[in-house]
Amino acid sequence: MPFAQWPEADRQMWTDLMALSGPLDSGGQLAHLRETSRTPLQNHYGRWLKWLAVSDPASLDEMPVRRASIDRWRSWLKALSHTRPMTQWSFVHDTVRLLRAAHPNANWRDHKQLVKHLRRQAGQGDRTRKAGRVLGSHVLLQAGLRHAIDGAEDAPTEIDALKRQRDGTMVAFLALMPIRRRAVVSLTIGTSILFGADGIEIVLSEDLTKTGVPWEAQVPQEIEPLMRRYADDTRPRLMAARKETHDWLWVNDRGAPYHLNYFGNRIGRITQDLLGVRVTPHLFRDAAATTLSRHSPDAAKLIPPVLSHSSNLTSQKHYIHAGSIEAGRGLMDVINQLKTSKAEFNQ
Repeated sequence: MPFAQWPEADRQMWTDLMALSGPLDSGGQLAHLRETSRTPLQNHYGRWLKWLAVSDPASLDEMPVRRASIDRWRSWLKALSHTRPMTQWSFVHDTVRLLRAAHPNANWRDHKQLVKHLRRQAGQGDRTRKAGRVLGSHVLLQAGLRHAIDGAEDAPTEIDALKRQRDGTMVAFLALMPIRRRAVVSLTIGTSILFGADGIEIVLSEDLTKTGVPWEAQVPQEIEPLMRRYADDTRPRLMAARKETHDWLWVNDRGAPYHLNYFGNRIGRITQDLLGVRVTPHLFRDAAATTLSRHSPDAAKLIPPVLSHSSNLTSQKHYIHAGSIEAGRGLMDVINQLKTSKAEFNQ
């Protein structure tokens, strides 16, 4: 249910929870949440209200905390039985989180037990979902290089060549710089991606990282020529067809900025065509973590800074899978091993 259609009491509850602090107050209980956390929270609570509107419309006249009985929760879960366990957990967890924040003194014991039960059922999610889809970063890099260079040269038309240069460059970029999809789509020339005489730098502000911490990194030399060719030649030519004028780095076939979902679908189609496996932008992150962890336990420690994580929990998970692999090598050793293409690219 869209926010505008929520009952007035629920909209007021949300507004109070998200209210920023002022000179004389401390703000709402959830005011610290960033937009990337608020959006799924609002969507999941909207799912709860949408189900109530269909199953028990009269309940929407009750106060939010009054209608949140454990029996209604169990009925909602039956209606969600067609979804994955992780989806069920996330819907219920976020809805309970919102209501608990608004009414911390209410009795949430049964609800918390239900959330814990759903979390145990969900485990680590559907492990088969990624089976066969997490390739090595060197495989993804090589596929991108081939498509941007050899594939473009073999293209039947000029526009096809431009598209292949762009698509291959995007794949190669994600293989070595697996930042989150929202950050990739949001890259703007002169602001978050800087083309300098000595290299190309990615500068992500706190609003483009999940942790809320700014992140900077140098684009590896392996793909710098591709990136410069795309920015200086491919991108302007794609934009010229529709006379587009903007600073967004990645552009679609019409020269317009990519929408978030379309970018993800595009990357999936490209990798499916090139490798026979659909690799989403998020799976590039898994590829980087897996590549580092398999390289060595020391390399696995580099996963947090590479993926811009604020903790080492992800690196610990991949370290366990890596086993007792030879240690003592660094990130640049891993990057150098990704140089599987012997052909030099001239700008």
